[in-house]
Amino acid sequence: MIGSRTLRLTLVLAALTLFIATSLTAQEVLTNQSIISMKKAGLSDSIIISKIKSSQTKFDVSTKGLIGLKNAGMSDQVIEAVVNAGSAAPAAAPAPAPAAPAGAAVAPASRESIVHLIAGKSVELVPANASMEFSTGFFDSKSELVLKGRKATYRIADKKPVFYSTWSANDAPLVRLKPGSDHDDRNLKISSGSFAPFGGSVKYGVRSEDKVDLESAERDSRGLYKLTPKEPLKPGEYGFVLTYGMAAGASGRVYDFGVD
Repeated sequence: MIGSRTLRLTLVLAALTLFIATSLTAQEVLTNQSIISMKKAGLSDSIIISKIKSSQTKFDVSTKGLIGLKNAGMSDQVIEAVVNAGSAAPAAAPAPAPAAPAGAAVAPASRESIVHLIAGKSVELVPANASMEFSTGFFDSKSELVLKGRKATYRIADKKPVFYSTWSANDAPLVRLKPGSDHDDRNLKISSGSFAPFGGSVKYGVRSEDKVDLESAERDSRGLYKLTPKEPLKPGEYGFVLTYGMAAGASGRVYDFGVD
């Protein structure tokens, strides 16, 4: 008889515990009354504390609320867990989606271009058509790459601009252009030579003294090179001179810009 009553009591307690646990799961948000019900169902302090830590909560941690928990038979450990949960900082807002990588708007490598990245936007440089001018003396000769106008149309104020290019720094070096002294143009010396009765020498290509040193950059997953000057640019006229496909020298395409 006693055994039968004990079995029935055990089944009732088990069913009540299952009912309360199911109710709490559906409710999702724990309150003071939720943990009081768990205590009355016979759940241990460790289980109640674990549930508090793993659930959303909306506890009343006022003096009156805490006294009510104590009067309901809650232990100090459970009440401490309630206070810690109730005083926790609000859940942080979802982190914003990561910003697009620098230069994300740059034209793909399949399209030959050089762009200036400024304020998160890409401005494509328009290549200027340059002409080659030659001059020959009795004992010397020289050639220059000449662009019309003493100043480039595209102007920037950034002294350390960031560019993305489908060409490497070797194939499209950044150079400083020299404004013409007596013409409305900009120029870059490409070759110079001297002659003697029994020999001579000719130097051809972009001179190292005209080049602007750039930060080393590897080709990224888009097939682009990030080109940034190592030192701040001084005010003046500049351009990326395309030498790709030439043994030495320039192709006549210059992606020019000016620094104010």
